[in-house]
Amino acid sequence: MTHEKYQYYFAEALKIRGNPEILAAIKKQTKLSEEAQKKAKARYDIEDKLYELYNSIPTDGIDKALFGDQDLPEHERMVQIMEMWIKNDPKLDTIKETMIKSGKNEKIGELEKKLQDAMVDYFLALIKLDTAINDSRKNLFSDEYKTKLKEYADNGVLLYVMETPDAPILSKDISIDDVLESFTFDECASLKTLFYRFVAEENPSPSMRRKIEDIVSAVDCLENGEYRSAARTVFALLESEHKNCSAAMDNYFTLDKRMRKGVQRAEKIQQLLEGLKEQTYFTEVWNIVNPLYRDILNSKADSFIDRNSIIHGDYYSEKLDICEKDVVKLLLLFLNMRMISDHVQLYCEMLRVSINYTEIYIAQKLKNKKD
Repeated sequence: MTHEKYQYYFAEALKIRGNPEILAAIKKQTKLSEEAQKKAKARYDIEDKLYELYNSIPTDGIDKALFGDQDLPEHERMVQIMEMWIKNDPKLDTIKETMIKSGKNEKIGELEKKLQDAMVDYFLALIKLDTAINDSRKNLFSDEYKTKLKEYADNGVLLYVMETPDAPILSKDISIDDVLESFTFDECASLKTLFYRFVAEENPSPSMRRKIEDIVSAVDCLENGEYRSAARTVFALLESEHKNCSAAMDNYFTLDKRMRKGVQRAEKIQQLLEGLKEQTYFTEVWNIVNPLYRDILNSKADSFIDRNSIIHGDYYSEKLDICEKDVVKLLLLFLNMRMISDHVQLYCEMLRVSINYTEIYIAQKLKNKKD
């Protein structure tokens, strides 16, 4: 992409952002995002303190005293503890004695109450942000723009992560190649901006830290022209996100083993999305991403590079030679997969927390009535 063409592309994008409705949507989403980040920090600060306290208390023998040798899913364990608590089961004496002996039971009780409020505030903030983004997708994306997005997707360019219609894809003078090249222009500036929220995450978990390193590595390899190395890294990121999404409710109601086959994981994600019926956008995107990712795994996606040649090092294959646009397509696919995964995992967490707190509340009522 020439400098002049990029200037034209950028000017067209600025025209779209200058629309009062789009500008108002961006400002609203930015404000709600900042509020959600503050609520998230408050929640995780409390969780970190609780983790340190619980981790400092010896728990040897407690699990066996409560459940024997049973290997139970999370929900069943909680239900059994609630039943023991209502009946004043002596099995719980093990926990009481351990907590009293630690001298930290009062502090833990205070923090648990604060955590309940912090989690509710966090979830409400996220729902407000999610609602604002989906309102924008519903009201600001014209039918013509949605049709163009599908046309791009059919050519392997997935732009469904957009929260407002920023890309000037309706311009007759802007091609799919122009859009792809805009991401790598000026040392991949636009692409780095797109991935900034990952890199800037505070106190990431060990697994997320490794994922961030892989994202940075993939973009660096792309920038340096090491396209095969970049592609291999993105394929690993895609598989990881596919696994994480499919495991969002594992070991809660039933003891589950992580789905190892792509088809099984896809079926599990489909089931989870069908259970989250309050929003349809993610299901619509999944219906595009799922068959495309399946074809990529089977090396049948015409609009994407051949995965098997890259992963297995088939140096006799002509499909081993790829370009920067192929890597950009993969990175955009990863962002779409991550968007779906974040949504599924967030709402599954809300579901688990809601069930837990509801059953604790019911148990308290039953115990008060019994006493």
